[in-house]
Amino acid sequence: MLNTIIDILRKIHEQLARMEHSINGAVASPPAPQQPDPEPLHGAKYAADRIGVGERTIYRLTQRGMLPVHSYIRGTRQFRHSDIERCRRFYRGE
Repeated sequence: MLNTIIDILRKIHEQLARMEHSINGAVASPPAPQQPDPEPLHGAKYAADRIGVGERTIYRLTQRGMLPVHSYIRGTRQFRHSDIERCRRFYRGE
């Protein structure tokens, strides 16, 4: 949620800067394209199924730092695919 608020404030700041440049006669620069995160994000259920453990074990793995949480979307933990695969290989001994 904090990241969402920061993003909104950043957009407001950019818009105000563009308006100020327009008032002063300067040409407003086009907004820089945002790079989407190229790696897919998955929830705890997908991670548990992929690793072969229960969702409670996913919670334990995150608490121990073995499976980092990338972000929270509407209160749901989101994990990067590469982190899930790394944890799966470690947990399975591969």
